Parts: sequence; structure tokens; C-alpha cells
Amino acid sequence: MKRRIFSLLFVAIFIVTSLSGLLGGMVTKAADAKPTIWVVGDSTVSSFTDNYYYPRYGYGTQIANYMDGTFEVKNLALSGRSSKSFLKEANYKTLTDGMKQGDVLIIGFGHNDEKIEEEERYTSPIGDYKTSGSFANSLYENYVKKAQAAGATPIVCTPIVRRTETTWDDGKLHIANGGSYPQAIIDMGQTLSIPVVDMTSLTKELYDKLTPAETLYLHAWTGSKSSSVDNTHTNIYGAKYNAYMLTQAIKDLNIAGVSEHVKADAAAPTKEKDLVSNPNYVEPEYDPNLKPSILGDKAGIWNPTAFGDLGGAPNKTNLVLSSDGKGSYTIDAKNKGGKIGSGADGVVMYYCRVPSNVQFTLTAKATLESIEIHGQSSFGLMARDDMYIDKNDKAIKSDYVAAGVLSLDKSAEGGALNCIKRKDGVLGNGGTMQNGVEIGNTYDLKIESNPDGYACTFGTEQTVTGGFDFKLTSVDSKYVYVGMYTARKAKVIFSDVKLLIDGVEVTPENVEELTTYKESTTPDPDPTPTVLLGDVDGSGEIDVRDGVRIKQYLAQMAVEINEANSDVNKSGEVDSTDSVLIMKKLAGMDVGF
Repeated sequence: MKRRIFSLLFVAIFIVTSLSGLLGGMVTKAADAKPTIWVVGDSTVSSFTDNYYYPRYGYGTQIANYMDGTFEVKNLALSGRSSKSFLKEANYKTLTDGMKQGDVLIIGFGHNDEKIEEEERYTSPIGDYKTSGSFANSLYENYVKKAQAAGATPIVCTPIVRRTETTWDDGKLHIANGGSYPQAIIDMGQTLSIPVVDMTSLTKELYDKLTPAETLYLHAWTGSKSSSVDNTHTNIYGAKYNAYMLTQAIKDLNIAGVSEHVKADAAAPTKEKDLVSNPNYVEPEYDPNLKPSILGDKAGIWNPTAFGDLGGAPNKTNLVLSSDGKGSYTIDAKNKGGKIGSGADGVVMYYCRVPSNVQFTLTAKATLESIEIHGQSSFGLMARDDMYIDKNDKAIKSDYVAAGVLSLDKSAEGGALNCIKRKDGVLGNGGTMQNGVEIGNTYDLKIESNPDGYACTFGTEQTVTGGFDFKLTSVDSKYVYVGMYTARKAKVIFSDVKLLIDGVEVTPENVEELTTYKESTTPDPDPTPTVLLGDVDGSGEIDVRDGVRIKQYLAQMAVEINEANSDVNKSGEVDSTDSVLIMKKLAGMDVGF
């Protein structure tokens, strides 16, 4: 009996001890958990995976570099989103589920809230935080209020400027749709005593100080020529500068629990140290000198061609391009001529080149004469990065956007696609169609360039700009090629075709003048430093000291690192994973850099 009592007592003590240890561990773990700086916003804030010469980086990727390590930074920003459309993303649920007492929420929307042609993204700059449908109301109800309810501190940022090569206009300063998006944020902040960082003013002041010749280097370049500059999205140097200005402003605002954790000795980034090109960038081989096509004669301003995966050498029997001389153009991709597929494209097209540094609008009516109901059949308007003449080549998978349709075989179940694109070889779309297409119907088509990318409209379907916010300058940095196309047994008559360049209609009389690229006064750069991933200390080689130095840096020891070289997994920040990968590489393992 005594033995049994002793055994039971021993078990009870063991259970209590185990539970105490477990609960103690949980308490310790909770106490050790870092508070979080959550970051939400659009492409000027988000991370990217680019093959650009100077890849895109949003400032949310660089904030951690200017904080003292007290906070963990989680950048949830997504390209192409507005304060309204972000609500449908899984990242929004991650945010609302994850925010807790002592956290911080940095909010950076605005660029895409201006898209008045898209109901899913548009919010109005008019109205205060109580006005339904307004920008201020969207920010307050969906972000500020949520953060405050969770015990987190919201910090709202006005949008960064769009770069200018000349003088500032309203669009570059986010004054649009009858109001000012930056001012809407500032007014809300003043009314509700919410911290606001005026990134619009900060970036404008910086750009005025540097002049356009230098702000060129703050921005992403799709290619190695300055003519490929993306005036909306920053590169890593620009992202660092914006993150630096943001955190310095937070420091000056004296926000309790936040401002004191901005690095006291933080210095502004420099072009010499922080501007680095992509080590994996490959200069494309491309000949922009285009010869006449064998498929027909030039019709007005439009040149005929067919290229890509055509199923054989192009000829007039299978690929028909003709004009009635009165403004109507027939394109007939017979006998499975061409296709739009995940692995390859082949199109029959009338094209005109447009300088990449102008704004254009292309409109047309498309009457569908016949089409094969197939997943690869397509027709519409297209704007693309490069052009080829009568070339049967499956390898052509260049960037483009199209006010066109695809996946017509899925129309019955509502799966036909509204507007398509190809970016870095990957085929994408603007969502599913609501109405489908029918033979005999006529559709109004439109492609319009804008400072952020392109807007595509097919018939009465929703205009698409989200995800189409990229430059078409990776191959040919000076020209974009626009026009009408069909693919895979699609016969279409295009009429009322009109191309405007900077508001002026292009005609046979002025086509040469309007479509000739005007050289920028900004020279192309001298070669810039190339990233050597893993060379943390800048010695010119990778060794054990590099892995050790990252650990020292993360432990906040007084060591300097080359951050571009240190972020070997391209996560947007330097962390312990980078140190581990360097050590694995030195051990002879394949770690991807």
C-alpha cells in the first residue's frame, strides 16, 4: 500500500513538474517574442523577383535596415493592389489575424487607388474618413481602426512620387480625380491624431535636390540602357533611400514605443555603395532593324508580320493580312496559324512602333468573323517589348500586354480570360470574362499606357491594370510595338483603328515624326558595381569570414557589411538564413547562388 501511494505521489510530482516546465517555457517564449512592424501597401512598398538590370524593390523590403532589431519586420505589401483590393488577399487576413498589442502597422497605398477605370481598386480622394468610398475611409476602416483595436500603432504614409524627367505635374504628385490622395491622408491624420509620414513631400524634395540626371539611378531599369528606366518603381538604392527617410521621419515624430527604436547612427544610402546591378542579368540579343514582310504591304501606318510558334514557315495561304484601303484591316490566322499558350506564342499582326518614353492610346473595333473554340485561340490589341518579321520560332516569349481573350473553350463554365499578358516568360491574365464572345459580334478594344504600366479593355469587360504595371522595355528599350493580332484559326476585321501618341493621332503623314525615339538628355551610366552574393565583407571572394560577419551583424556588433552581397536568398533583408547558405556553399553544396 505504501509503495502504491509512493508511486502515485511520484507520478503526480512528475506531472506537476512537467507542466510547470512546459508552461514556464511557453511564458518565456511569449516574453521573448518580438513585436512586429507590419507593412502593407502597393508595388512601391512590396518585394519583387525580377530579371531586370536594376531590379525593382519597394521600400518595405528595406525598413529593417534602419531599425535597431527590437521589431521583426513583416512586409505584406503586394504589387498592383489598392487599399480596397488588398482586402481580398490572403495577406490581409494574415495582417488582421497577426496584429497584437505593441505592434506597428505601416500603411503605404495610393498609386492604385487612383485607378478610376477599375471599380475593384478605385477609391475617391474626395471625402473624409467617414465618407463611404473615399480613400481616407478605406484606410481608416480597414487598416487604422483594425490596428488600434489590436493594440498596434498605425503609421500612414502618403504615396511616393512618380519620377519626372522635366517638371512636376499633378499625376506624378497623386493629384487626380478631383482631389489629392496625399492630402486626404494628411487631413485624416490631423483629424484623428494618427501619425502620418508625408512620403510624397519627402521624395519630391529629394528628387528636386538630386535633379533628374541623378534620380534616374533611384529607379528600376528593365535593361542596361537608361531609356529602360521605370519611373514608378525604385531599385534597391531607391528603396533604401525611401526606407531611410521614412524611419527618420518616424524618429522625428516621437511615437512612443517606436521612434526610440530607429537606429541612432543610421546614415543615408549612397549611389556608390548601394546602387548595384543584377549579377544574373543577360543582355538580350535583338536586332531592331525590321525588314518588310512577305505577307503583304504596309497599310497606312500598320506593318504586317507573323512570328512565334506558327507551326511552320509563314506564307500568304495560311496567314492573311489585308486592308480595304478605307480603314478596315482583316487578319486571318488559318490552319492553326499561331497560338497563345503557356509555353509559346504565335501571332499574326499589324503593328506600329511607338517610342517607349511617350504615352499612347490604341483603340479599335473588332468584328469576329470566325474562330476555333480552343484554349489557345485569341484576338485583340497587343503592346509588346519587341517585334519580329515572318519568323517561325517557338523560343519567342517576350513581355507583352493584350486587350484580348483566351481560353475560349472554357466560356461555358465562365473561365474565358479577360485580357492577357506575358512577363518574364510567364503567361498571365486579368481575370475571367463576364460575357464571353460570339461570332458576328463587334467589340470595342483599348490599350492605354500610363505612368505605372498599361490599362487594357476588351468590350464591356472590366478594364484591367492590376498586374499589368510593368515596362515593356526589357529587350528593346527605345520602342514598344503596338497593334492588332489574331492567333489559331481566328479571323477578325478591325475597324475605326486609332493610335494616339501624347494625344496626337498618328497618320501616314506624321508617322515618321511621332514614332521616332527622341534621345534623353540623361547619359547612360558608367558600369556600376555588380553584386557578388556571399561576399559580405567586400573582399572580392567568399570565405568563412563572410558567414561569421553576418552573425556578428545580427548580434548588433560593430561590423560593416555589404547588404546587397549579404542577402544571398534575395528575401529583401539580411538574416540568419543568409549565413547558413554561405556556409553550405563553402561546404560545396548547391544553394542557388
